Amino acid sequence: MSRKLKNIMALRKEDRGVELKKYLISLGGTTTRSLNAETGRTVEDIIVSRIIKLERAHREEKLWIIALLSAIAIILSALAAWFAVIK
Repeated sequence: MSRKLKNIMALRKEDRGVELKKYLISLGGTTTRSLNAETGRTVEDIIVSRIIKLERAHREEKLWIIALLSAIAIILSALAAWFAVIK
């Protein structure tokens, strides 16, 4: 759980629902199918789980950069070792 989500969860219940929806939409999520049919209010647990999944997806999207940098470092290391053996 991110620090921003923890801060939102620390708010009063009335303010928390609005802020959770805003944060979910800012991450690219949707609030559809998050209503309780009986009360007409959004189910906070559904919104929080969507936020956690979206935060994880955004974090995992950036992992390819680390993999690419790692591959480049391995190639440079192999070239350095090869040049050391040739000399």
